[in-house]
Amino acid sequence: MKSSRAAFSQFLDELKLPGRDGILAGFDSYHALLLELNSRVNLFSRHAPADELWTKHFLDSLLPLKCVDFTGAKVLDFGSGGGLPGIPVKLAVPGCRMTLLDSVLKKTRALEELVARLELADCEVVCSRLEDYSARGGFDYILCRAVKLEQRYLKPLRNLLAPGGQLLCYKAKDWADIAPLKPLELLRMELEYGSRAIFALGKEQLKTGS
Repeated sequence: MKSSRAAFSQFLDELKLPGRDGILAGFDSYHALLLELNSRVNLFSRHAPADELWTKHFLDSLLPLKCVDFTGAKVLDFGSGGGLPGIPVKLAVPGCRMTLLDSVLKKTRALEELVARLELADCEVVCSRLEDYSARGGFDYILCRAVKLEQRYLKPLRNLLAPGGQLLCYKAKDWADIAPLKPLELLRMELEYGSRAIFALGKEQLKTGS
């Protein structure tokens, strides 16, 4: 049976990213650091097997790369937690400009340590509630994974999107929270760990929900 790391490595091959070996080495470092920091700060479930990080978190985080080119884009990871999906996207596409946003101070301190030890350039960590955060110029993409899209988030997310920007939502079976907004389904895949889909919402669609 193929290991989770081998499955992730094969997924990187499918993406045909430049500098693939260096990217995989970056994920090896990230994997080790996440396990180290998770013993101090709860960044992901401590009951989850360490091997599952490769598929259920790393591979999952990179699914939008199947249909979106983040090169040169300004990207916000909303509710970043342990840096997922923002850090995987940044590791895979070093040319994007990433902001990791979380409202929990101990998590953002852990994120700052991750960013520093991984030596990620153009990767900012912000400790703030979404409702209190503003950014000049807006973001080309906002990533929303493992976060239920509540009504109170719609207006601030709309304000943070640049013209033509998209909110990318990672969903499994349940996407009832965004269904009324009529999102565009960009991708759907059946993976060993379950069904996954990526949906996109623009500024106008976020307006209809607020």
